[in-house]
Amino acid sequence: MPRVLLLLPSCLLLAMASASAVRADGVPVTPLPAEAQARPHVGSDGRGGAMISYKTASLRLGTVHVDRSGIPDGGFALEPLIPPFLIEANEPLRAVVPSDSQIVFVADRASNSAPALTRLRSSGTPSGSFPVALPMPMRRPASVRGLAGRTLLIAKDSDGVSFWTLRAAIVGPDGGLEFSVELPSLLQFFMADAIDACSDGAGGLLAAVPYYDLASTGSKDIAVFRLAADGSRPWGDLARPLVIATRDQTDVRVAEDGQGGMLLVWTDPRSATRSTDIFAHHVDVNGDRMAGWQFYGSPICDAFGAQSQPRITRDGLGGVWIAWLDQRNELAGDLRYTHLLGNGELAPGFTSTGAVLCEAPGAQAEAAIVGDGAGGFYAVWRDDRSGSGDIYVHHVSATGSIAAGWQANGRALCVAPGVQDQPAIAAVNGARAVIAWRDARSSTARIYAAGINDPSTTDVTHREVPGVRLEAMPASPGLARVRVALAEPGDAVLELLDVAGRSWSREFLRGPLPAQELTLGDAPAAGLYFARLRQGGRQVAARITVLR
Repeated sequence: MPRVLLLLPSCLLLAMASASAVRADGVPVTPLPAEAQARPHVGSDGRGGAMISYKTASLRLGTVHVDRSGIPDGGFALEPLIPPFLIEANEPLRAVVPSDSQIVFVADRASNSAPALTRLRSSGTPSGSFPVALPMPMRRPASVRGLAGRTLLIAKDSDGVSFWTLRAAIVGPDGGLEFSVELPSLLQFFMADAIDACSDGAGGLLAAVPYYDLASTGSKDIAVFRLAADGSRPWGDLARPLVIATRDQTDVRVAEDGQGGMLLVWTDPRSATRSTDIFAHHVDVNGDRMAGWQFYGSPICDAFGAQSQPRITRDGLGGVWIAWLDQRNELAGDLRYTHLLGNGELAPGFTSTGAVLCEAPGAQAEAAIVGDGAGGFYAVWRDDRSGSGDIYVHHVSATGSIAAGWQANGRALCVAPGVQDQPAIAAVNGARAVIAWRDARSSTARIYAAGINDPSTTDVTHREVPGVRLEAMPASPGLARVRVALAEPGDAVLELLDVAGRSWSREFLRGPLPAQELTLGDAPAAGLYFARLRQGGRQVAARITVLR
């Protein structure tokens, strides 16, 4: 016999809907794991969705394909794979989606003989490891999507312990190694310094490579390199020195300029009177320094106190947005940002002190930013204003001001119990983005995700189907709750399914039915479930989280 469904007063429904639009706390993208998950990476699939990849405590790889709201497609996450190599990445995994049907993981590895890449189909079916045995213990790799399903990468190559050369490679859509070359160099590269890369806009790779300058400065400097889509090296076979300055230039990040060139930003301690500052540079399609920039880079923020952890994203107009950790006022650090034009000048309204992104009490760190598709950017970070790590987001418009509807110091995306950290973000569709993070609200850390859409910040836990609406309500202890609406007359069935597809509850409804909240009864255990609503030939599903 069907259970009796409880209808809540409309005023309560409105209050709950309003609350979920402010903060959703995200949803886990995988079932409760047996081991901790960490280091998420989010990459757009080019079709409005995203791939979220992560590693586990036992150095396995996992991934799940999500829609633009951060909800796994089909509701099933892929169990972590056991790769034939050890993952040593201490940063978000590098992942590339070279075509609609696959994802490529690129990660540090510890074995000299094992493959360096692992491929998964975005449908959730693993296709195994690429039969690629690159002749190197791949370190600090960077990769981009090439043409026709190819993946281009550059990594450090060594047969020894301390001195490393570089190797560039192209992997084909079938997983075959189409091109590989060790790059001749007089420069010294070390394992600990990460390479960063972006597309050249024509299927090629642009890279910024930190190196140790034994001859000139006795410190770390920055070189640049380009690998074209066909494997040629338009800037030459050698990584070309770009920044040669005193002390160590570190944590370099890059963004394409939309014209075949590259913008770079990094942490720089060259000033003798201050701590670290933020510097930037711009090279054109030929690898030459652009006019208007200081020869070894221009200061972007040279305020007192330490500025570090720079992040960069395109503005879509030839310039970039830059955000960084700023310790001028608080040792724990605040977040600031600036808008840099392609000619090396700051956008009107900005100065070398930067603008405040977040100066709430406590530390703000681990920032990640991405363009919003309209000239502005989204930012996400770990925020300690409550005493433990939470996830906060912000939106800056193309004018450089905080976007309408967003309050100072950002908006809470997740303030669940426990620590939330290691956020990652990717733009997926217009003004939307998907965010993933490590979440320790349960006994074992796992990966959570949410979608954001201006002006609301929430993961939309329903799919639009004409005449049929189903939306998951905020997680509740022991209960699975949804909000439903039926515009057309006729019988309908509402089911509660677990991740294995087993049905735990079935309710019968009759349309038309105004929007209202329904309780599907007691769930068998805490975890992930899916509600499915069917009427005629129409069907819609929503992901539900049940708490202990």
